[in-house]
Amino acid sequence: MNQRFFLGYILLLGGYRLAQTPCKQLIPTCREAYMEDFQWDGRYWRAELYGGETAEIYYTFFRGLRYRLIPCGSSSTQSPPHLRIYNANRTLLLDTRQQGERRHWDLELSSTQLLVIELYYPTGEGCAALLVGHRVPMVEASAR
Repeated sequence: MNQRFFLGYILLLGGYRLAQTPCKQLIPTCREAYMEDFQWDGRYWRAELYGGETAEIYYTFFRGLRYRLIPCGSSSTQSPPHLRIYNANRTLLLDTRQQGERRHWDLELSSTQLLVIELYYPTGEGCAALLVGHRVPMVEASAR
């Protein structure tokens, strides 16, 4: 009985790690494909989303920087993950599902503020990740 339990545990653990592998592989693929001339500090957010779940990310955006948000993932419906971005008062600022298919979103804010980002799949389930890069806008960079 103990041998069967141990073998079942090993198979379950191996299956879990195998399922995690595609999620871990998202980060280098997305970074290399879409970060371009934006700097990345190595942080990312990754979640497995099931049945309409959302991952909620709190991120402070600073005035004077241009940001690139890269949602990427692998889902059962082959659709990319989407973002909903809210201000601190939970006013919806952007729902990328309403904006058409794009692989990244660039934004620049007029003031420093904390935003809430929801990462989600409209349908299906799968791994989703968010990378955020930043750079000094071209106008400011050339004025220095």
